[in-house]
Amino acid sequence: MKTGFNRRNAGRLVLVGWAAALAWLAQRQFGKNEATTMAEATVRLAPESHFYAVLAQGRQIGIASVSVDTIATGVRLTEVVGLDLPEGASTRRMTRTTSIELTRSLRLRRLVTTLAGGGLFEELEGSPDGDSVLIFHQRSGRTEPTREYRLAIQGEVIPAQVVPYRLAFSQRLTVGRAVSVSVLDPLSGEVRPVAVTASAESTFVVADSAIENRATGRWEPVTWDTVRAWRVENEANGTPVVTWVDARGGLVSAEALFGMRIERGAFEVVTQNYKTDLLAKRAGPTADMPGMQGLLASGKTPSGEATQEFALASHPIEQFLLPHLRWLDDGRQSVVDGRLVVRPKAPDTSPARRREFLAPAPVFGHPMQTVRTQANLIVGDATADAEKIARLNHWVATHIGRDAATDARTDPDVVLLTRTAGADGHVRLFTEMARASGITARAVAGVAVLADGVYNHAWAEVVSSDGTWTAVDPTFDQIPAATTLVRLSIGRRARAMDLIPLVGSAVFQRVSPAGAP
Repeated sequence: MKTGFNRRNAGRLVLVGWAAALAWLAQRQFGKNEATTMAEATVRLAPESHFYAVLAQGRQIGIASVSVDTIATGVRLTEVVGLDLPEGASTRRMTRTTSIELTRSLRLRRLVTTLAGGGLFEELEGSPDGDSVLIFHQRSGRTEPTREYRLAIQGEVIPAQVVPYRLAFSQRLTVGRAVSVSVLDPLSGEVRPVAVTASAESTFVVADSAIENRATGRWEPVTWDTVRAWRVENEANGTPVVTWVDARGGLVSAEALFGMRIERGAFEVVTQNYKTDLLAKRAGPTADMPGMQGLLASGKTPSGEATQEFALASHPIEQFLLPHLRWLDDGRQSVVDGRLVVRPKAPDTSPARRREFLAPAPVFGHPMQTVRTQANLIVGDATADAEKIARLNHWVATHIGRDAATDARTDPDVVLLTRTAGADGHVRLFTEMARASGITARAVAGVAVLADGVYNHAWAEVVSSDGTWTAVDPTFDQIPAATTLVRLSIGRRARAMDLIPLVGSAVFQRVSPAGAP
């Protein structure tokens, strides 16, 4: 074999150099960890804002916006959702604003969420302390003191709003690829693993700008964007959702199983036309939507001691959502042949099935000393859990007045002091006193399906002596709670702002027992 510099050896050197370069590029690209990949990708992230129509039962009930801004320390994501809720002959705007500060690698630095409207103000601020603790500061009124709570975590967690951006910038928007992320729900304080799957790819044509039609006084799209988007299936928001996101993680549209649909559009079309319809009362009545009205405000009492069976219907565009009724299955409630069955008490189940739904939802903070002291006074000499539960439930129902106002008190110690609360306040006080008495308990929220409507309500669930959950209603002193109560969430509140996203488009039809009220 000849050596030295000739044409053949020169060609070999070129091939070797080319192979080495490919290997170096492959190592550089595929040897990166996800944080490095995202940090490099987000350098090219430019500020942007998108606007959305919020729909339920085909009617617009609010507006939303999502803004992404670059800041010195990374990225800020701001989500604003405003719903117009019925109030007499008019409406009131409730607005939830969530501001999330992220590092360049999209790790959580700080989260602030506020809810305001109708005299109500709530604020929750959270930030991680290493990879083991989230520190929260919460207040339930503009003049109320701020309280600090700590939530133990394992590794990195992200808010639900960040999930599509993590997928986009980590190059995981690939059809058929499933990933698992730990998602924080700031409304309940729960961190749970969520499986996320990109199941399809499509192209959307979205209105980008609009012009006013002088003849009609309405805004009409004038330019359009063609957007490539991926369908992402997940339960990051506490309910089965199909979300279409673009290559930069921006939301194009989203639809929950029985809840709201969100559609991107031009600012004027989304906001100005809707505002005109509201002022002219052309937006359509919304008071009859499931969960829009509170049970306390209706003056009605839930009833039903026998097993109830409901046929559930909705009109999702995304057919993926239809088989996901298991979201409502927790033992006391079960899905049988596509129908929802609600029993007075959870049937005895296998150990594996019990573990699936027996873990109590996390709760911010611990019972205050005043709550513990009152619980001890109420329980007295009772030793059996059933007797403790009965005494606590009866005391809350008979000693705490019912307040149907939007800004009714919910903090257990404040409720105990003022002796008045809405359904959420009754439940939170009962739950804290039950825990202080050694009983496993959790607050749940959902709807009361009555003959004349579907109302939002809150109640509690406690672990019975046989290891299953029993529903307890401390607002109406019912043990077990009425079987016309359908649980939709654990740990969240029973306000329209919290439940409409989960149930606003549902249709409940009671099919048994015959003649039930």
